[in-house]
Amino acid sequence: MKYFTDKTEIKKRNELISLMNDWRNTIKNKGKIVFFDDGKEYDAIDYFNSDGFFPGYFSAKHRVLFIAREARYFSGEDRIEYELENFDSLNATKYSYWRRILYLTYGIRHEGKVKFEDLPNANDILEEMRKSNDYGFAIMNISKYSNDRDDGGNADFSLINRFLSDSELDKRNFVMEEIALLSPNIVITANLWNGGICENLINLAFPKNLFSNGIGTKNGEAYLNDFEIGDKNAKLIDLYHFSSRKSDEDYFYNPVMNFIFNHN
Repeated sequence: MKYFTDKTEIKKRNELISLMNDWRNTIKNKGKIVFFDDGKEYDAIDYFNSDGFFPGYFSAKHRVLFIAREARYFSGEDRIEYELENFDSLNATKYSYWRRILYLTYGIRHEGKVKFEDLPNANDILEEMRKSNDYGFAIMNISKYSNDRDDGGNADFSLINRFLSDSELDKRNFVMEEIALLSPNIVITANLWNGGICENLINLAFPKNLFSNGIGTKNGEAYLNDFEIGDKNAKLIDLYHFSSRKSDEDYFYNPVMNFIFNHN
């Protein structure tokens, strides 16, 4: 908690921790999971990792929430605490996941007025955030089971589906509760509706048919739709997965800036 000094963010951080504890309690007694690499059984709770927002999020003009499928190699971790402790050694330029999140956050902070070719280096963006302890974005995975397989570069949809099933979202929708707690203005998702996640489970987590059957506005390979979060509306933009081998400019930065600010 040492990185959080704002009273609102401390309160929200505690609420998020409480939500994660409730989520853990729902899955802690589920059946064991066979780990692909060694064929051994492990308790489902051992895979659980939490996520959430970074300092400066709730004071940002544009609260941006990035939602991906699953974390890799984070079993048992509090993802936010871990990243804050290790951002000083992260080569953000090297990892497309972080590079794209930082580019998009920077562009949104500057109202879409910064052209892609004028963006600072991702490491410089992160360093400025780190020095000021002002990040202004949140990260979330719809599966809290970490994919720790040696070949974890590909999504483990069986594990993702297992988590969503174990979460009993028909009884309590933890996914939407986390999103509501974070109260974003802008939600950027990572190809969640590509068919890998079972339709019945994705429709339990999110409003049904949010991006199915051509619903939403298409811009290249990105899709925009309105997203109701309680009594508020946010923009929801679904992109390729943040680690996909696509152009940062053409498939991530420009579509998002155009959707939000009508800038090309």
